[in-house]
Amino acid sequence: MKVEVVSREFIKPYHSTPPSLRDYTISLIDELLPAMNLPTILYYVYDNHSSSTRCEHLKRSLSKVLTRFYPYAGRYIKESFMVDCSDQGSEFVEAMVDVSLDDFIGQTKNMKMEHLNCLLPRPIGADDEVTDPLLAVQVSAFACGGWAIGVLASHRIADMSTSSTFINEWAINAKKLLEGFDENHKYPMSWTSASLFPGKKLSGLPPLGLPRVKENSDDHKVVTKMFSFNKSSILRIREMARLDKSSERLPTRVQSVFGIIGKAIMDIHVANRGNSKEFLVTQTVNMREKTDPPIHKNQCGNLFLVSTAHIVAGERGVEFPSIVDLLTKSVRREVENCKMILSTGGQIIITNGFNELTKTLAKLDMSSNLVFTDWCKFPFYEADFGLGKPVWVSGINSPVGNNVYLFSDKFGEGIEAWVNLNANDMHKFEQDSNIMEFST
Repeated sequence: MKVEVVSREFIKPYHSTPPSLRDYTISLIDELLPAMNLPTILYYVYDNHSSSTRCEHLKRSLSKVLTRFYPYAGRYIKESFMVDCSDQGSEFVEAMVDVSLDDFIGQTKNMKMEHLNCLLPRPIGADDEVTDPLLAVQVSAFACGGWAIGVLASHRIADMSTSSTFINEWAINAKKLLEGFDENHKYPMSWTSASLFPGKKLSGLPPLGLPRVKENSDDHKVVTKMFSFNKSSILRIREMARLDKSSERLPTRVQSVFGIIGKAIMDIHVANRGNSKEFLVTQTVNMREKTDPPIHKNQCGNLFLVSTAHIVAGERGVEFPSIVDLLTKSVRREVENCKMILSTGGQIIITNGFNELTKTLAKLDMSSNLVFTDWCKFPFYEADFGLGKPVWVSGINSPVGNNVYLFSDKFGEGIEAWVNLNANDMHKFEQDSNIMEFST
């Protein structure tokens, strides 16, 4: 597969950002994060528009929506812990792909996942320098007329909830423009997370070693595979995960899928060992609509807490229901913290959580750290730019190992798990009996 970049340019907000909003100070949570971009790729079938017409439509609507997502058009000044919102612009890349969309996504199980990264405008590690755009998109036209939008949004100023809100807001505005309505769609939007959790000019988590340039795929040390769990398989997993067999209440879909994946990974690292092994599993908990008073779902920025579960596995591994129970309790604990975070000790809750995570990471080897992220509830499949809804939403070939993130499938009933492991571990993971039984 060959991807040829046709053009690169910067799209500025349609209306200039007012002087009162030019200096955007980042929040405490923003400060504590490693430098990286969050990737999302959405795929669309042929829509009777030429590639040039489609891109002009997308550029115009992007300019419109950047008026309210103005930090995305700025540049981060890391020495000052602030974004210079003087409308430098978001990067817009046009590219051509020499294969059809059907050929590209038709065999997802055997797909070369490193090809996905060619649909992104930049590497996910190209962040935090003053020359790095805080938002970059790539519109790739396939040989059949299908197309894809690869979106990279800086994690320094926003989480995936914000990125999802942006994508759907961009799509709504694009559809309205295509229908002849030129006004900007106006959901309530707020960039005031620093007023909720003022920054302290702290250094963030240790660097993840993310590359700033696109790596040669032959040298890539992390293998990415996507495993699909359909509705019936998820129900069976949830029934297996029930710790109290007399209870009719089942664990959640997400924690059950995370549990089956986590057990498979842990079993790899305790096989043929005489001693027990400790694992640290982290998950993010979106605090929007969980606080008192509730933070609105369209509040922009990084607004999450990190839950941690310490799991000890013996030479025979660890029981599956126990893993799910520990994961569930760790998330519930942070949900309870969300309820009080705006009223008492919010900064202490945040800094203590990140400090505990940093200290634990320093004590454990890399194979003991598992990062789980749930993106199932974000409505990516609703992103209709006036040209139809996406037929698929994908992750990428991540350079970060022991990393698992979940997307809902197109119909909202199944879950697609993107698992990133080193090559030796991935081979063993695929042979795990539960993974073979429940996933496709």
